[in-house]
Amino acid sequence: MSAATTLNEPFNNLEKLPHSPCVTLYHRNGRVGCGTLERGVMTGRLLHWSAVVSNGSNESNAQSSLPPYVAVLDEADYTSQTIEMLQTFSSNFVAGDEYGPVTDGGGPLRGVLVLSTDPSNVDGVTFPSPEPLTPQGDGTPMEYLSVGSSYEWNVNNNGDGLTFANMSGVPTVYVADSQTAAYLRNVASEQANSISSDLTTAVYPSVLSEFNYYMGPSETTDGTKVT
Repeated sequence: MSAATTLNEPFNNLEKLPHSPCVTLYHRNGRVGCGTLERGVMTGRLLHWSAVVSNGSNESNAQSSLPPYVAVLDEADYTSQTIEMLQTFSSNFVAGDEYGPVTDGGGPLRGVLVLSTDPSNVDGVTFPSPEPLTPQGDGTPMEYLSVGSSYEWNVNNNGDGLTFANMSGVPTVYVADSQTAAYLRNVASEQANSISSDLTTAVYPSVLSEFNYYMGPSETTDGTKVT
């Protein structure tokens, strides 16, 4: 960790914390990868992802807007299914302005923090492959160009295809430092516990995460210049 980083005081962004960002790649059929919706920052309070999903199953909590949040999850939980659940829930709402104006039209999910697994608790933990079951085959941009595209040769690694997901509007970073990851994990769990069964509560004070990872437009066509 850098000298400017301290875990003894609250912080509100990851600018000074070591992390690896998810990027975007464009191909003939669109894009894959992560990024903010616009050039402006996307900000939200840290919440453990399970709290968001569990609240998402309770229709009585449905409201037109929710305070912006950033989903925090361990790397073993970083799967296409988890991301799909988070995106689906967020798509039913608009982001509130509790932490500043939101002009990008996105939902309350403002990003994802993926934390390295606690090294003291790895027994029995499985890590699915982000590649699909049929890399460069079914369900990929190379589906119609591959020989034997339906042959599943990534079965043993439980490939789930997250690598080829379009996560425009969901900036994502990976935090490898175990001490930092432990701190963020605890903060996200504490803030999730404080909301009980209502995502609109305990907005202040909160530890926030701020993303500034614009990777280009969410959609582009052949010949369109990406800037």
